[in-house]
Parts: sequence; C-alpha cells; structure tokens
Amino acid sequence: MIGNQEIKQYLEKVSKGIQPKGNQMSAEVWDRFYEYIVAHYNRLDNETRAYADEIFDQMEASIEEKIDSLPEGRQKKGLSRKLCMVRGERCPLPVLFLDITVLENIMRHALGQAVSHPYAAYTEALYDKILTLVKAGKIIYPENSFYTEALYQAGPHSGRAIEVMRRLSHGLSFRHSQAIEDFQVFRALRSFINGNKHIACRKFWKDAFYKETVDTIRRECPFIVFDSIPSIPEKIGERAIEEPRSGCSSTRLRIRYDQASERDEQQLQQQSTRHLRDLVRLGMKYQKQKEKRQTQQHISGFWAGQKTDLAVALWNQYGGEPEGIEGLTAFYESEHFTALPAFAIKRDIWNAFSVYHAGYPGKLAGPADINIISYLLPYTDIMILNSRMTGIVRDTLRLDAKFDTRIYSIDEYDQIMNAMKEGIWPD
Repeated sequence: MIGNQEIKQYLEKVSKGIQPKGNQMSAEVWDRFYEYIVAHYNRLDNETRAYADEIFDQMEASIEEKIDSLPEGRQKKGLSRKLCMVRGERCPLPVLFLDITVLENIMRHALGQAVSHPYAAYTEALYDKILTLVKAGKIIYPENSFYTEALYQAGPHSGRAIEVMRRLSHGLSFRHSQAIEDFQVFRALRSFINGNKHIACRKFWKDAFYKETVDTIRRECPFIVFDSIPSIPEKIGERAIEEPRSGCSSTRLRIRYDQASERDEQQLQQQSTRHLRDLVRLGMKYQKQKEKRQTQQHISGFWAGQKTDLAVALWNQYGGEPEGIEGLTAFYESEHFTALPAFAIKRDIWNAFSVYHAGYPGKLAGPADINIISYLLPYTDIMILNSRMTGIVRDTLRLDAKFDTRIYSIDEYDQIMNAMKEGIWPD
C-alpha cells in the first residue's frame, strides 16, 4: 500500500532541482504527481485515496462548470461525453458498429473481391480509415457472436474473412445477446423492487462486453485528455496545489470505477453465466425428448420457462413481494421492463416495418439483424447501416437521439468520413 510517507518521498524525488514558487507546487511537478496518483490509485491506502478522490472531484467540478458556461453545440456535447467516460458511465473509447451489408463490402474489398455498386468507390477509404483509427486506439470495433458464427460457416473464404474481422476488432467482442438481455433485466428488476428510476443502460456499458474486452479497454485507455478547460483549483481541502500553467495542453482525469458496483456486476456476470449454462443443458435435454418423438409442448415449455426461471429466482433474492410469479407479474407489466432497450427497440423496429414496409422487411433486414441492432445500439457511439434501415432506426424512430448514438447510412459517405476525421463523433 502507498501512504502519505511514500507520497512525500515521491514528491521530494520529482521536485529535486525544480524551484517552487512560494509554498506552491510547480506545474511540472504537479503533472508528474497527478500521473503517479492515476497509475497507483489501486495501491493507495484509505487516507491517501480519500485525498486523491478529493482531487478528482474538484477537477470534475471544474469541468462541469466549464460545460455549464458553454452554449449548446458541439463543444459542450463533446466535453459532456468525455466527462461521462471519465466517470466510467460510458465506454472510454468510442464504439463502432457495422451492419452486415457494410461489413460484407469491407470484407470483399479486403479479400480482393468485387464490391457491390454503388459502394465500391469508397469502401476502400472507409476500411482504411476504420483500420487506422482502431490501430491508433481511437475507436473500437467489437465483434458480435452472430456475425462471427456466420463467418465460421461461410465456406472456403471464411478463414480469411475472420482474419479481416480480427484485424478490425483486435479480438475485442460484445457479449452474447442473451447475456446482454439478462443484465438489462437484472438491473431493471432490482431498480423496480427498490423503487428507483429507470436504469440508463449506457451507464453500465461494461455489461455489453466480455470481461477480457473491458480489461483491455481499461488498460489501453487509463485516462482521457481534455484540452483547453479549467484545471484543478489551487486549494484541495487544507492542501495547496498550484494550477497547471496555461501553457499546459491538457488536464487528465482518471476513469473512475466504483468498487461496490463492480462487485454487483461480477455477481450479475456469474448469475448470467450460470443461467446460459443451464439453458444449454435444458436445451440438450429437450432436444433428446424431441428426438424420441415426444410432443412439441416440451420444446415450447422449455423456451417459455427459460424466460422466467432466473427472473423468479432474482425477484425472490432481491426481496420482491409477493414472492414468485404472482409478484413478478407486476414487474413485467411495469415500464421498467417494457422500456428495456433489448425489447423496446426490437418492438419499435418491427412495428415500424409493419407500418411502412408491408410487414416483413424482406431483403432489407432479417430477424437476426434487427435483434443485433436492438441489443447493441445503446452501447455504441456510431452505427453504419444500410440506407433503408437507417430510414427506420434514425429518421422514423429517432433512436439516435434517444440513445445518444450517431447513426449513418452507408451512402452518407461524406458525413461518415467527417465524423471519423478526428476519431470523435461530432454533433
């Protein structure tokens, strides 16, 4: 553990040969001291960590003050997003999603195959730009299990196609869609029982990714840079620290994670994993029964039961009253459940298709495409879809504004490239 004594020794070491002004710390020493706290935060003892937290709180307050002073527009929205990332309420790297139409074109180009018209002209530039941003650590393009499994069964070129995807994803991936749904239900159910407001799924961005992906993101992005904003006030409690000079290009804030929340997330992950494992076992059991020509009711009963057994157990565990299905029904009838993105987005998209596209979307999208968008949209920063799907998701349903996600049509090339210019999505 690192305590006050170690902090003093470190400050003496980095201050050697640097003249302070009065009793204040120089900008150079402050910068190195701050980076030291960030790097060793998990090793600080309770007293020193409380001091570090006070520093971070003061810095966040200064950024909030700056945000409040800005007019509505790109700069204000950008700073607000960064502050959410710093607080751990948004993935610290922008998340990109490509629908199957866009991904197929990119893979065809990367494999040296012909790309469908009219996208051939700029597929190469789009692929190169995404790859450059991924390599630079400015965005992530996580894989999703449906596309990956489809590629494994795609025939003679599947191995090379998977290599293209891995080149873009660096092995990072979303959770299975069932696990994402489980997490949303778990959190909403607990919030309903406790009488809390609806959950904001983006705040729990870690629910959407496998632990290995979350750990990689944290390791690669330990802090976020804010340019040209107010720095930490001169006094923190009774301790005086000089503000970094105006010549300093940035203030860095540690991405903060609440340990109690992490324990809850770990518990939810374990429950979700057990749930999926039990589903596999039950599925194998019922499949055998089906092979023995037993009634189809067994299969129907399996799929009906898998949606309630875990929810009932959690309802009882979290203290829902009355116990069992009778009490759980109130949750399923509440807005806490009906507003969950995994269900609400899917419902809204299908409803829109039924109104505007004569029911089934045909070649526009299949059930799998709609499911993938429904599960992943709340956790992404930018989506590139085919033009007609964009017309439904963005222009008709306005899901881009609802979930603060930039949604582009594949034929909006100039807008996409402008959005990727700096690796930050403009407004």
